[in-house]
Amino acid sequence: MLKIPKNLIYVLVIVAPFWLLFFNSPFWHGLKLKTMGTAASWVSVANVPLKEVQILLSYRINYADYKKFQRENMTLRAKSVDLDEVRDENARLRGLLGLKARQEFTTIAAQVIARDPANWNSSLMINKGRSDGVKPGMPVINALGVAGKVAEVAAHSAKVILVNDPGFSVAVVDQRSREAGLLSGSLSGECRLSYLPEDSDVKAGDQIVTSRLSNAFPEGLVVGQVVEVYPPGGISDARAQVRPAVDVAKIEEVLVVK
Repeated sequence: MLKIPKNLIYVLVIVAPFWLLFFNSPFWHGLKLKTMGTAASWVSVANVPLKEVQILLSYRINYADYKKFQRENMTLRAKSVDLDEVRDENARLRGLLGLKARQEFTTIAAQVIARDPANWNSSLMINKGRSDGVKPGMPVINALGVAGKVAEVAAHSAKVILVNDPGFSVAVVDQRSREAGLLSGSLSGECRLSYLPEDSDVKAGDQIVTSRLSNAFPEGLVVGQVVEVYPPGGISDARAQVRPAVDVAKIEEVLVVK
């Protein structure tokens, strides 16, 4: 068997490609062009699945980045909501503190801890009770005005009936005309102003405040605004409909007036 020297093999491996590439024989030049054209065609065909693979890999990478950014976005949004809640709570508490500083009477700050699902807008529970000095009948207010009054008291909690509950009533006065009457809650969700004289001067838009005739409520607390006045002699003893100043569905913190 013929043995070829290793050095000769190395020379052929190195030199042969250069010779084939740069040899300028017309026959060889044409063969080179055909070979290169065929190779280019095969390379183009081979590139198609390679490009698809690259697209799939790129999609997987981009999709993973998308999911990562989506999770980060959700986390940031949750933090933003928490910050908004803290900001809103601080604003409400500042309002209550400002109200407390302006009033001459003593108050107890409390938070709403529960509501009755069957009677959502008529009563609520607060986190202060008998041990904090809360007693039945005490007025309950917030920065906007009268919210209700304490109905029942436990050691560390109390039930508050809201201003629009049919069991709630307070002596009031029209701030503009000084006409006095009795305001009570109703099943409609708004309040009724009763016991006004037939020639009373009460108009839609008038602000209603607590009267000095009230046994429990301090004078001058905002209760609501007149939205409709009824003619005397109707089927109801109510002479006006009043919208509460406090949105009872949104109460979260209150002051109990001692």
